[in-house]
Amino acid sequence: MMPAPPALTIATRALLLCALAMPACAQDSVDGGAAGVTHGDLSTELAQGGQHSARGALSREQGGMTLDMAIDGLRNGNYRDGSVFHQRGFNGGAEWKVRQGRFGFSADQLRQDTRYRAPEAPFLALLAVRPEDLYRYEVRRASAFVQRYVGKFELGVELSQREKHATAYYAGEEGSSESRYSSRRRQLAPRVRHYGKVGGVGTDTEVGLDLMQWQRRSGRDGDGQRRQYSRALLLREELAFGGAYAPRLLLGLRHEQFQLDPADMPAGGSDWENQNAWDLQGSLQLRPQLSVYAKAARSYRIDDDGYTRAGYRPLAGQLRRETEVGATFGDAARSASVRVFSERLSNQIVFDQSLGQLGFAGNLDPSRRDGIAIEASMALARDWRLDAQLRQVHARYDDYAYDGPDIALVPKTLASLHLYWTGQAGASADVGVQWLRALRYGRDFDNCCLAQVPAFATLDGRYVRKLGAWELELAGSNLANRRHYGDAPGCRSSIYLKDARQLRVSARYHF
Repeated sequence: MMPAPPALTIATRALLLCALAMPACAQDSVDGGAAGVTHGDLSTELAQGGQHSARGALSREQGGMTLDMAIDGLRNGNYRDGSVFHQRGFNGGAEWKVRQGRFGFSADQLRQDTRYRAPEAPFLALLAVRPEDLYRYEVRRASAFVQRYVGKFELGVELSQREKHATAYYAGEEGSSESRYSSRRRQLAPRVRHYGKVGGVGTDTEVGLDLMQWQRRSGRDGDGQRRQYSRALLLREELAFGGAYAPRLLLGLRHEQFQLDPADMPAGGSDWENQNAWDLQGSLQLRPQLSVYAKAARSYRIDDDGYTRAGYRPLAGQLRRETEVGATFGDAARSASVRVFSERLSNQIVFDQSLGQLGFAGNLDPSRRDGIAIEASMALARDWRLDAQLRQVHARYDDYAYDGPDIALVPKTLASLHLYWTGQAGASADVGVQWLRALRYGRDFDNCCLAQVPAFATLDGRYVRKLGAWELELAGSNLANRRHYGDAPGCRSSIYLKDARQLRVSARYHF
C-alpha cells in the first residue's frame, strides 16, 4: 500500500476553507431571525490534599447557530511528597444547522505538569536541589465537519488533527537529563449513511473510509523519527424487524492497512500490516418487561508510541476477542439485569514499570477474563431508590508452561450498594459502599509472587442542595478512612497507597 500525502493534504485544505466559509453559508440556516439565548456555568471545588479546581462554560444559540467554549483548571497536591499535579484545559466550537444539513468545527487544548512522587527520604533532598524533576504533557485537537442530507442519504466528511508533546526531566545526582516526545496525527473520514425499509424491515446502513497520517519524534534529543500511514474501510448494518419480539441485528466490519517507512520496519517484516475487526450483536424483546441480547466482537490495537525496548520499533498488534450474553427484566420501578462475558487478549500492550521511572511499553502473554455481572435497581418509595451490583471475574494467563496464579490486581469479586434520596426544595443525597475481595499483586511479569491485597470496603457519600441558580455540594470518598493500596510493582515492596478519606465542597452557578 502506498500512502497518498498529496490527496490528504488537498482534502485538508479544502475542508478548512469550507470551515472558514461557514458563517457566510449560515444565511440559509433554519429560523435565522430568532432571538439569541446565552447560557453559562461557573463552578469551583475545594478538597483535602491540596486539591482545588475551577471551570467556566459559555454557550450561545441563535437561529441555527450554536457557539460554545469552556476553560478549566485543576491542582492536586496528592498525599505523597513531591507529587503535585496541575492541569489546564480549553475547548470551544461552533455548529451551524441549515435546511439540507449541518457543519461546524471544534478545538481543544490540554496541558499537564506532574511532579514525580518521592520514593524515599534521601530523594527529597535531591528534589530540593533539582526542582526541575517533572513531566510535562500537552495535547491539541482540532476538527471540522460537513454533513449533507439528500433524501434518505446522509453524506458527511470530517477532518481532524491531534498533536501531542511530552517532555520528561529526570533529576539525578550527576545532573538532569531530558527526554522528549511529539506526535501529529491527521485523519480524513468520509461517510455515507442510508435509512430505508426492505419488506417491512428497517435498515440503517453506513459505509466509510478512514485515511490517516501519523508521525512522531522521540528520544533524549528528539532525533528518533517514525512515520506511519493507514487507510481503513468500514461497514455497519443495522436491521430492525417488526413483530411481537422486535428482533434487532447489528453487524460491523472494519479492514485497515498500515504502512511504515522502510527504516522503521521491524526485523523480519511486520505482522500487523493488515488488521480486521468485526462486531455482531442481536436482541429480542421476549416480553414487555423482558429482553435478551448476545454479542461477539473482534478488535485490534496498534502501538502508536514506539517507546519500547527494541529501539523504538513497533510492538506486535494487540488482539481482543469478546463474547457476551445477557438479559434485562423490569421497568422504572424495579429492574434487574445479568450478563455473562468472556474476553481473550493476545499481545496485550502495557507499560512495563519494572524499570522504575524509565519504563517501556511491551506485550503481555495471552490472557483471558471470564465473569458474570448482576445489577438490580428498586424504588423503595417515591423519593428513595436502591441500586446493587455484583461482579465476579476469573482472570488468568493462557498457554503458560505452568499453571500460574491469577493476573495481578484484577479483583475476583466486586460488590456495591447505593442508596439515593431525592427530597423537596432541590435537595438530594446518596450514599454507597463498595467491597473488593482479596486480590493478588506484585511482579506481574514473571508471575511468581503470591502476596495479596487484603479485602476491603470503602464508603462514599454526597449531599446536594439547589438554591435558585446556585447548586452547592458536599461529597466524601472513603469516609471510613480505610487504608488500602492498588499498586505494588514489587513482591511485598514498592507499595503505593490509594487516597485516604477525602472531603470535597463545591459550588456551581448557572445563568
